[in-house]
Amino acid sequence: MENISQPPSSVENLPGEVVSDILIRLPAKRLAQFRTVSKSFNTLISNPSFIKSHLHRSTSTHDDETLMLIHSLFCFNSTNPITTHQSQSPHISNSGSIKLPQSFNLTPNYNRASVIGSVNGLVCFLLTFCVGFVTPVIHIWNPSLSVVMTVAPYAIVGDGVLDLHYGFGFDPVNDDYKVVKFARMFRRPGLLTASGRAFQDWLEVEVYSMKKGSWGVISDRFPSNLLCVFDDAKVSITRSDGRDGRVHWLCSGDITTKQMIVAFDLGVEKFSQFSLPDSVGKWRNGLTNVLGCLGGKICVMGYDENGNFEVWVMSEYGVIESWVKDYAFSQFGGSIYPIGFTLNNEFVFQDDNKCLVLYDQNTAKVKSFNVTVSGWESTERFKIVPYVDSLVWIAPAN
Repeated sequence: MENISQPPSSVENLPGEVVSDILIRLPAKRLAQFRTVSKSFNTLISNPSFIKSHLHRSTSTHDDETLMLIHSLFCFNSTNPITTHQSQSPHISNSGSIKLPQSFNLTPNYNRASVIGSVNGLVCFLLTFCVGFVTPVIHIWNPSLSVVMTVAPYAIVGDGVLDLHYGFGFDPVNDDYKVVKFARMFRRPGLLTASGRAFQDWLEVEVYSMKKGSWGVISDRFPSNLLCVFDDAKVSITRSDGRDGRVHWLCSGDITTKQMIVAFDLGVEKFSQFSLPDSVGKWRNGLTNVLGCLGGKICVMGYDENGNFEVWVMSEYGVIESWVKDYAFSQFGGSIYPIGFTLNNEFVFQDDNKCLVLYDQNTAKVKSFNVTVSGWESTERFKIVPYVDSLVWIAPAN
């Protein structure tokens, strides 16, 4: 049997460009093993330029895109496994499972997990406690390398009940990965506005830098005119022109007002906001919107309880006049629950039979995950997280 941890000795004698071209085609897990057996290989594989080239190949070919299916929002354990599904597979069959490193110990007080974001092979997730209030704990994980780190606790907690929101993305300007956290505080009962509402204050915003290994308070605040944040709809996008990466949330003043997209620029650490198309942005009973990323561009998926569905794409970032209806359909009948898009621009959703489905809009072909989601809150019991094979890892500063 081949010892995969040992590269062929003849390879090391080849020209450096040839060695690099060979190694860049290997999965990150195997490359990580090579680091320990050859000094020259370790130097090459640890080189930031090689890591970026390896990532570029993974993201540009889409061959290594894996859909991580978290079967429950509860903690990652043997009873609620994380299975992986290759998006190129004809039937999206289960291709394996992923476990957190054995060195990672789940604290008993934390029994609920949710994913904040997935960027360049890094998955950022949050552990919370279902009953009572325990400060959430954030982790960043590279499944390919089987490494995970616990983010240092943030400083601002506020005096009252907090409504916490997060985002995770890549800052290409500073070559850093960041977590943004903002919170709304509900003050004590009895302190009401003229309209009868409790005061709701947005606290100072904190940003965690993976490179620095610490949190920092920024000067900008979350827009004060927006009160409702639909947290499951956050989307992280790094623009193809190399400018700052951004994290987005779907928001509104309240549940009956026009919805807006709020963006946070991870490079300059500033918020901005822009409107949705009128056909999906204006509130109406039975309409639900979900943010997504289609072809590297921000999009909004609007659907109603009758199974009518349409996708709008912002062709020029930040320009509201550039919203274009990409496609619409209703051929599935009944209600569907959109999940998002793969790197190949295939649409993932849960159909009326509670089955997970992948739909290719160009060929009109449908592929099933062979997974049925059950339970009274079935749409809340799973999460689809796309990720790619990656060597990316930034050790926090000491």
